[in-house]
Order: sequence, then structure tokens, then C-alpha cells
Amino acid sequence: MRNDDVYLQLYLVRHAESMGNIETNESFDRINPPLTSHGEAQAKAAGERFAAVPLDAVYSSPLLRAEQTAREIAVRCKKDIIIDNCLLEHGIAENGDGFADTAESDELCAERATEFIAFLKSNHAGGSVAVVSHGEFIQFLIRAALGITLEQGIKFCVFNASVTKINLRDGKANKLALQNDISHLAVLDGDRLSWM
Repeated sequence: MRNDDVYLQLYLVRHAESMGNIETNESFDRINPPLTSHGEAQAKAAGERFAAVPLDAVYSSPLLRAEQTAREIAVRCKKDIIIDNCLLEHGIAENGDGFADTAESDELCAERATEFIAFLKSNHAGGSVAVVSHGEFIQFLIRAALGITLEQGIKFCVFNASVTKINLRDGKANKLALQNDISHLAVLDGDRLSWM
């Protein structure tokens, strides 16, 4: 349900389980790992969740795990994926022929998140947008959207393939409508969710 005072419905989706999220002896790119087979199933479940959501755009980090997750959402919403380097994980940057760790400060990451929220507000007024990114950077996006400073030290849980919804409002405080929701994973991860 949409309220009249909502300026933009923002859905933040963390990528599904990647090779970097599990313990394994397999060899893979540690900075840009693919999804696991379980992660592929999680991404499909996330995509199904958005099948009836009228999205105007689907944005994704260029890292493989995020792009694979975004693809499932984009297919079901009949949208192209908009790849944006601004959505890279905290401390990772493009280095010409790939990606590398960087010494990005929390302050610079917070600034990047604030700029991306402002970009969305100016380009998607009155719409709904899904943004697929990474656990740490999604926390920066949540804080930026809600006006929470780094000094306040507030952190958020952001599970693989989770959905956070923030209603950005014009001239009013933004509202956290849903945070770290993984209900769409219950069929896949029921045994893993029993602690909740």
C-alpha cells in the first residue's frame, strides 16, 4: 500500500549467498565471487518476491554476486539492470580490469551513500526502485536515507537476499517500512530460520 506522502519507495536487497559467504576449500575470486547454488535459489526467491511489485528501475553493484541477484529481480519485473559502481561494497573499487580492495574510509563511504540516495530522489520521484548491493554498503544506504550519522554508531542486520524497504518522503522524515526481511526464503531456509 502506498501513502500519498511517499516520494519514493526504495527496496534495498543484499545479494544472495556467495562463495565468499561460506567456508570452502574451492578456489574462487575472493573480491568478486559468484553465488553458490544455494545463493542462486535464494536469488530466484527474491525475484519471485518482486514479481508483483511495480518497479521503475533495478540498480545493481557491478560485482557478480549482486548482478546475479539483480538479474532474477529484473527478469520478473521486466526491467533492465542499471549497473552503478556507486553500489560497490565498502572498501572495494574498480581498478581498470577488475576490482580491488581499497582503503575507503567510513566517511567517504557515507558520502557515497548519501549521494546515491539524492540521485535516486532526483531521478525517480513518485516511483519504486530496487537496489541490489552488499551488506556493509546497504547499512550506509539505510543510515543515509534515515539521516543517521556515523557518530551515532547504529548498525543494521543485513542477511543474504534480505529486503529492506524505506519510504522516502517529501519534506518529512523518511520511514523504515521493512528491515532485513527474509520471509521469501522460508521455503529454502526454513531449518536455518528456526532461531528467529
